Amino acid sequence: MSATVSVVHRLRARIGVVAPPTEATVEAGHLKRFAEAIGDPNTRWTSEAPPTFLIALAPVSLHLAEAEEYGKGWLNGGNRFEYFEPVKVGDRITATGRVADVYEKTGSSGSLLFIIFETDYVNQHGRTVARLRGTAIRR
Repeated sequence: MSATVSVVHRLRARIGVVAPPTEATVEAGHLKRFAEAIGDPNTRWTSEAPPTFLIALAPVSLHLAEAEEYGKGWLNGGNRFEYFEPVKVGDRITATGRVADVYEKTGSSGSLLFIIFETDYVNQHGRTVARLRGTAIRR
């Protein structure tokens, strides 16, 4: 078994592994600073969270040390959000992330490792308000 096959195999065993949850309360000042940082003057963001705010509010950390054995650098393969209901000032959000998939592809520059993460954002009422699906690429 080659070293990269071994790494991919070990990472696939992590599919479904859940990171410790992260909790945070949505605060008006945080919303305002986030909107200013992204250059969005929409006044609606004083009471409701703008798209992508949840990553800044409750970042999930799921370090996969074995991925560091594969290749030499990271690429961001992008993020996709699904929104189910607005996130508002005062909401208490719990973010829980997990490894959703791991696979390898060979491209013109060589082999690439794809790690798909999913994060669910749940409010204080137990309702999922958003889901993030992100891709990290190791080359």
